[in-house]
Amino acid sequence: MKHIELVREALSKTFPAFEWGDSVRVVTHYIYPGNSFVQVVVQGGLHTFVVSDYGNALRELTAAGAEIENPDKLVTHLVSNKGLLIRDGIISSPPVNADSLGVAIAFVADASKEVAEWLFGHFRIKEKRDFKSLVHHLLKVTFNDYVKAETFTGASNKRHKFDNLVVLPRGKKIIVDPVIHDANSINARVVANFDVRSVGYSNLEQRIIYDDEDNWKSDELNLLQVGAAVIPFSRAPEVLARIAGS
Repeated sequence: MKHIELVREALSKTFPAFEWGDSVRVVTHYIYPGNSFVQVVVQGGLHTFVVSDYGNALRELTAAGAEIENPDKLVTHLVSNKGLLIRDGIISSPPVNADSLGVAIAFVADASKEVAEWLFGHFRIKEKRDFKSLVHHLLKVTFNDYVKAETFTGASNKRHKFDNLVVLPRGKKIIVDPVIHDANSINARVVANFDVRSVGYSNLEQRIIYDDEDNWKSDELNLLQVGAAVIPFSRAPEVLARIAGS
């Protein structure tokens, strides 16, 4: 394999792009204040494209517990000088051709990060974030209407409810199960995931997602692995994008 091909392959794994409906999602190297990667959405036809952050900058803040009125008015000054637009909290580029698509992706991602940083610096955030809601927000942003609650029967014949089942267009399903840094939550999520995994449902993958801003011990993370593979929240966007695209 040539050097340039190795570089391209490495970049595609680090910053994946995947189809979703009539759009393409790209995980960029820009990082929000909450340590998640900035994702942008590319939509368009044969000749022109529009890139947007799909409202992710604003969702970063609302998921952390802040309430914002008239966000467009507050941050227009941050995006207009980059030649970008904002409407209903969504930052977007004007229509661009294929040759300018890379630049538009970089501009929108950078603006989304900058807006999120500005909002976090100017609004009061709850001291303890609602991690389950935060995970659900991330999944809705990433997978739109393909996220739902679902109940599965485990090998023990016990029924287990999961709040976040991602159903992909090609039939693959992914349970993304948030766990709180609490002994009862840890035990409950391990038991539920292990019981369901023991059935061997076809086309079903399971992930337990934890808040790596909390001080987790190695033995706690090892215990979570008994139930399912684990994902730190800060790496969730690119990991989920990679799973969805595989």
